[in-house]
Amino acid sequence: MDRTKARILLISVFMARGTSFLFSKTLMQSLNPLSILAVRFLLAFLILAVLFREKVALCSPRSLRGGIILGVLYTICMFFEMYGLRLVDTGVSSLIENMAIVLVPLITAVIERTLPRKKTMLCALLAVVGVGFLSLTQGSRAGGGLGILLSVLAAVTFAFCIMATEKVSRDADPVAIGIIQLGTMGVLSLLGALLTEPFTVPRTGLEWTMMALLILLCSCFGFAFQPLGQKYLPAEEAAVLTVVNPLTASIMGILIAGEKMSVFKLTGYVLILSALLLYNLHTEPAA
Repeated sequence: MDRTKARILLISVFMARGTSFLFSKTLMQSLNPLSILAVRFLLAFLILAVLFREKVALCSPRSLRGGIILGVLYTICMFFEMYGLRLVDTGVSSLIENMAIVLVPLITAVIERTLPRKKTMLCALLAVVGVGFLSLTQGSRAGGGLGILLSVLAAVTFAFCIMATEKVSRDADPVAIGIIQLGTMGVLSLLGALLTEPFTVPRTGLEWTMMALLILLCSCFGFAFQPLGQKYLPAEEAAVLTVVNPLTASIMGILIAGEKMSVFKLTGYVLILSALLLYNLHTEPAA
């Protein structure tokens, strides 16, 4: 896979995962957050384990270890995401979480003792300012401040998830890693649900439809194939491409959930889209 195809795959992955915010927020009206995560990821794991049973059976220790590491990190990220999502709009939650686009190059620069590329920092700055405009719309909501804080914590964890994905995908089977990751997330979420809240499952046809979309679109495709795309791209570039995720969540929130549009929101959307377009305009020669 060349870098152009890897970019297209990651953009598709992040769009798919962007739809999860609306489905999850709707399901949380009747189901507990950790129960949703447990059902979603365990069923996704079972589906992929059957479809790719040879990869699972021949999974190397490196792939197994990588999947478990990512599963733990993403479970923490999803915990913050879900509880923050209950308190703020879907688009705002997704946008704040994707502060990872600036955290990744900053963390990388600290670790490697180098400066991030100027273009990366400019795009990250545009996206962060866009996040700021969207955050201003949540300040007056009950629990809005806590929701923003939880979303920021999700962003910090997500940054480490992106960086860890790049590391563990090297010299390992990315599909096997993604499947093991989903299984780990499902088991940890189930344990958390059993220990902290009444375990609940979808009851109505509509709830199962939304759960099916979470499982097939957002998890089987969205989570499992991110390691495949990231195997061919550096973490900083993958981080910037994540702006597709909040843009998708924001548009769905407005068109489907009826979340209100304002000047601040429109400004945030324009800034984030500009960051994505600028970064992908003649970034680097093809490898």
